[in-house]
Amino acid sequence: MSKISRAVLATGGIDSTVLLYYLKNKYPEDALIALTVDYGHVAFAKQHELLTLHCRRLGIVLRTITMHLRNYQKRDGLFTEGYKPNENDPLGDWNTRRYADFFIEGRNMLMVTQALAFCSSFDVDELHAGYLYSEEEWKNRHTVKLLTGDNSPQFVDAINVLAQMGFSYPVRFRAPYYEKRMDKATVIALGKKLCVDLQSTYSCYFVPECGVCDNCLLRKEFLK
Repeated sequence: MSKISRAVLATGGIDSTVLLYYLKNKYPEDALIALTVDYGHVAFAKQHELLTLHCRRLGIVLRTITMHLRNYQKRDGLFTEGYKPNENDPLGDWNTRRYADFFIEGRNMLMVTQALAFCSSFDVDELHAGYLYSEEEWKNRHTVKLLTGDNSPQFVDAINVLAQMGFSYPVRFRAPYYEKRMDKATVIALGKKLCVDLQSTYSCYFVPECGVCDNCLLRKEFLK
């Protein structure tokens, strides 16, 4: 494999898909790849299908990392087609972890470290993620969000410390939306500016789309 400047940890959702287009547009001459993680979840096939579509449009390589996280979960919600979360699960309570039955402890940590290992193996300079962190999450960063905030600025900082140890080639972990103080609405506006087909993204963890999880609710709110 030739020298790669950047990799994007892509899920097939809106944020990481727009990030692919943004980086390709910003660094058109640099080698860019997309990394996606298959941890056995039922939505992966749909996510991979759409990621493949976007990567072909951008002319970039898509690589898949395979993991097995079923044993980390109390129930098989993310691994069973037709499962739907309870729409009455509490929203807005920062001291209650929503969807505790199918929450996977350390999911982002496990995925990012696997992606770092891939990047280090091929001397990739930077690994990017499309993380967003709302004002409300910032306000509650000293409560349970600090413990489970595996998409937070603190998480990114901690990963960059970890990336200096245990890898032969240190990789910088970046979250460009933090760097530019972008929120969900701004990301979607950027996607439209870059002519990203936002309908060809998949945000839900379940198949078919449940319509009641956080990701589905945010998608409905911003893709009106």
